[in-house]
Amino acid sequence: MHKSYHEAINSKVVFQNNVISWFKNNKRTLPWRDKSDKSNYPYRVMVSEFMLQQTVVKTVIPFFNKFIKKWHDLKSLSQASEEELLLHWQGLGYYSRARNLLKTAVIINENFDGVIPANQDELIKLPGIGSYASAAILAIAFNKPAVVIDGNIKRVISRYFGFQGTLEDNKNIIEEAANTLSVRKNNEYYSQGMMELGALVCKPKSPLCSQCPVVKECVSYKLNIQDQVPEAKKRNKKKKLYCSSTLILDNNENILLKKRESKILQNQWDLPSTGWKAKEIGEVFRPFPQLDLEYEKSKELYNHIFSHIDLRTRVYFSKIKAKERKLNNDLYKWVSLKKINKYPTTLICRNILKNYNLI
Repeated sequence: MHKSYHEAINSKVVFQNNVISWFKNNKRTLPWRDKSDKSNYPYRVMVSEFMLQQTVVKTVIPFFNKFIKKWHDLKSLSQASEEELLLHWQGLGYYSRARNLLKTAVIINENFDGVIPANQDELIKLPGIGSYASAAILAIAFNKPAVVIDGNIKRVISRYFGFQGTLEDNKNIIEEAANTLSVRKNNEYYSQGMMELGALVCKPKSPLCSQCPVVKECVSYKLNIQDQVPEAKKRNKKKKLYCSSTLILDNNENILLKKRESKILQNQWDLPSTGWKAKEIGEVFRPFPQLDLEYEKSKELYNHIFSHIDLRTRVYFSKIKAKERKLNNDLYKWVSLKKINKYPTTLICRNILKNYNLI
């Protein structure tokens, strides 16, 4: 291993102090960092950690503020309904996070008297809290020793030690280095400093090395390979899937919605649709097989991109004058266009309704 690696290890105390000092002077003002109510601070940290999974800070901020205004503490959140929570999560994506957050709030309220446990063994058992989130909550909310390793931190460590190859290739050595650099004191500042350093300075592309507090011993900088480290991971091709959706408008004021049962977008309201298939479906999905309704087929396919799926939807539009009330059950519902914002609807559904000038 390159001798610069050993030099970097030997200067770990300087590294730690520089990261902490830099963070105190350069940290962003983020709403979940507000400590004005110290007893509620761990709750704010926990909510932010759920929201920040797979979502960037800029996107999360308005959702977090709205969420905290609605459910200001863990007890109030534990009493929320899943539908209400999904409605407030609408637009943030990855809805399993919302369901897990609600389950976790209920468990903490019932089993821990509403107090978030400051113990990694207890935290990691809670729905939606894995090794990273449990360590982050311990470090940030409770200032306890815990090794936090997120994507930003992996990149900082890879560059600092000059680990060439992908982050996945170097998973074990990155974890080993993160453990070696970890602190016993001031972990709240150190862990956030490492994440902030990756977000603001040691960015994925064009790192701002001149602004880096630890550049002096950075192996990648010394070798002038900071733009090649870490090596980019090869992206898997997304699945291209198709479905057809039925848009039925009753009296120009109500539409028929169906609650999704599948794991993806579960319990959200959507236009009645076929399953998702590998080839375009030629026929219309008919929620009223007993009625001979005429449908107008959309010229274009509506695209919606998930992390692993590229979904393309053909819409079949029909107008009717008389409602079939018998379809008002747990899965189907006629919903007034004036009240649709009270239902957690899928983004695909909302985009289609906007395109038809219905919302």
